[in-house]
Amino acid sequence: MRLEELVNKHYDKLNHSDLYIWKYIFNHKKDCCNLTIDELANRCNVSRTTILRFAQKLSLKGYSKLKIYLKWESEDKEFNEKDYLKVVCNDITKFINDMQEKDFSSVCNLMYNAKRIFVYGTGAVQSSVAAELKRIFLSGQECIYNIQGEAEADMILNTISDEDLIFLISLTGESEHVKRLAKQFKLRNVPIISITKLKNNTLARLSDENLYINTSMHELGGGKTYESTTLFFTLAEMIFLKYSMYKNELEKEDKN
Repeated sequence: MRLEELVNKHYDKLNHSDLYIWKYIFNHKKDCCNLTIDELANRCNVSRTTILRFAQKLSLKGYSKLKIYLKWESEDKEFNEKDYLKVVCNDITKFINDMQEKDFSSVCNLMYNAKRIFVYGTGAVQSSVAAELKRIFLSGQECIYNIQGEAEADMILNTISDEDLIFLISLTGESEHVKRLAKQFKLRNVPIISITKLKNNTLARLSDENLYINTSMHELGGGKTYESTTLFFTLAEMIFLKYSMYKNELEKEDKN
């Protein structure tokens, strides 16, 4: 689990000082790898105890464990800058390996017990992922309702209930429309599964379950940049496969 994911998971425990520490670390990861706890405390104008408590709030045993995470992520960044093709391929391989090991039981349980499942993607890529999720599940004779466009998403608010489930797919998790929708679904006690880029974001904090992908931004030369979002589609297939396995296990238990 990366630091961004830990911050999202434990966000409610963090106070103003913790968030300031995180902002500094996030913007200076490479430098922070080599800082002692006292040096980081001085940079953030807090006590060494506050730094230690911040690490512990993220479920880390201490500052040394926090530095290990920073070193891993700093090394990843250095690698990214050297060869973006290798990075994209490496990200895909690592993501698939991580998803194989990840426990999807909470996500699958929400899906299994939902009366209806909806999916909504903000933006062109996310809308395509939503359509792909619907297509994949149809091949397994499972129906997912794909909400298309902001107007249709607003209309769903009048019919969706706490017996349903919605997937919200957003790159950043910070668009005003998706945040407003998530808050409205939350008021109606509708379970939400968010799919976003791995970073601290509002949508993830409003959701019951969070699924993340890593996106890599690369300089291609000539002022051109490329951000890989392939893992959104890989995740859609992983959700289908994990859910199919989950249902098969339940059916075996029922027979026994």
